Amino acid sequence: MSDAKVILGVSSSLSGLEAARFAVRQARRRSVPLLAVRTWMLNTGPRSRPSLDWERALAAEARRRVDEVFELALGTTAADLNVMVRVPSGSPAAALRQYVTTPDDLIVVGAPTSRWWGGTTVRRCVRSSPCPVIVVPPPALSRIPSRRLAQEAIDYTTRT
Repeated sequence: MSDAKVILGVSSSLSGLEAARFAVRQARRRSVPLLAVRTWMLNTGPRSRPSLDWERALAAEARRRVDEVFELALGTTAADLNVMVRVPSGSPAAALRQYVTTPDDLIVVGAPTSRWWGGTTVRRCVRSSPCPVIVVPPPALSRIPSRRLAQEAIDYTTRT
């Protein structure tokens, strides 16, 4: 299991933050490195040429996003872990699969908030990954419809 790693699909959504926490716990439990992957895409028209400056800016923004997610999810960086950050261009699912090198690897992604088993990235990872994939749901509070949550808050404030 020496080449094994935990591969995290980085997202700033609520389920993405939960996935970051889960991935850090798994990497610590397994004593393996954590590979944090955040992709970016530069959509250009058929006649335009890609700009190296734009690509660098998008990659830097993706890297900043990874740092932000770790700060939001953990309150700090995971200094006790060997955390490697990758910010490739392209499809998130393809990028996550690209970093799988052994069946002992583990991919961790957050589930879409709108529907638990939806999302292109989740479906593509689960269908074609050569290693286990963990889909982390959003926190329970985020799954409560906002109208019901507001009504519960009003009821609570009127009772106290």
